[in-house]
Amino acid sequence: MKTTHQILLNDDYIAESQRLGIAQNTTLRLMHQTWGLLWLARLILLATGLFFCFLSDALVFPTLFCGIMIAISFIGQYIPRRNLANARGQFRAKDTTTTVSMDPNGFDMLCAFGNSHTQWIAVLKPVIYPNGVLVKFSRFSMLWQVRQLLPENVKKAAT
Repeated sequence: MKTTHQILLNDDYIAESQRLGIAQNTTLRLMHQTWGLLWLARLILLATGLFFCFLSDALVFPTLFCGIMIAISFIGQYIPRRNLANARGQFRAKDTTTTVSMDPNGFDMLCAFGNSHTQWIAVLKPVIYPNGVLVKFSRFSMLWQVRQLLPENVKKAAT
């Protein structure tokens, strides 16, 4: 059975793909999606800075260091979001339609920049979500398939 899907590569689709790709990588997930860790570190730095501030006037450098680190943490929280938005803006195939055909032999992808065929054996273990499937070709190359009309091969590869 062959299924064919057309995917509009708009900003919403690319942002969802980025979010799901980040969720698959532990380091990126800690950097981008766990804001609670940043606030915990900021509170510790604030408490440390206040401790040094009230301890003695001679300990100005540790107090300044804690304040600078808190400021850098706010800047560091903004930069990754800006970088993700820039990456979406520089995506070559943005606002084009990609046609993905799947059958027992593999994937056929046709987009504005060419076409390709990938056999199922070359696909890494997909991640199945309630609203679709994240098909991984490598650690950095993924396809977010929103529809659940995937052939039986994906379900077999996920188990």
